[in-house]
Amino acid sequence: MPKIAAASVAEHREMRRDALVNVAADLMRHEGSSAVTMAAIAERAGLSRTAVYEYYRSAADLIADVIVDELTVWADHLDECCANIDDPRLRLETWIRSALAYVADGRHALVRAAGDATLPPVRRAQVAALHRDLARPVHEALRDLALPFPERYAGYVWGIVESATRRIEAGLPGDDEVDAAVAFALGGIDLAR
Repeated sequence: MPKIAAASVAEHREMRRDALVNVAADLMRHEGSSAVTMAAIAERAGLSRTAVYEYYRSAADLIADVIVDELTVWADHLDECCANIDDPRLRLETWIRSALAYVADGRHALVRAAGDATLPPVRRAQVAALHRDLARPVHEALRDLALPFPERYAGYVWGIVESATRRIEAGLPGDDEVDAAVAFALGGIDLAR
């Protein structure tokens, strides 16, 4: 039996999987998702390609795990930021500010780097579901505000955040973009009420 670096085989496999995801994430951050190949992962992880294939069928599956992990972290962060805020308007503002702070501090770059990756259909659906989950606090806040069409307005808020994201990633001052996005979104919500 090969040596393992954990208390159990299951823990060893999880550690190895995490290491492969971290190697892929590092490649994506610095070179883009096209740099994530099974050969590149094997080389950087110090494993044979055969060993990498024991964990992932393809580079696309590995990229999907990187995205899933990152979106899960981001969604948990947004949920945590919005938890225990009873005022739905303040919850919405907090979500916008927190989502854009994630972009401004560079953490969103990994999700953006994965944007050009071609994922298997099942994994693409999983990523899409997680992406939608990011906006769950927005939907909840808008429902709590008793807007007539909360799904419509959630889409508008998402569009504002996407636009501000592109502007921040283009190098415009993050604080200004966050403040403008919040003012525009809340102003629109106030008009809709």
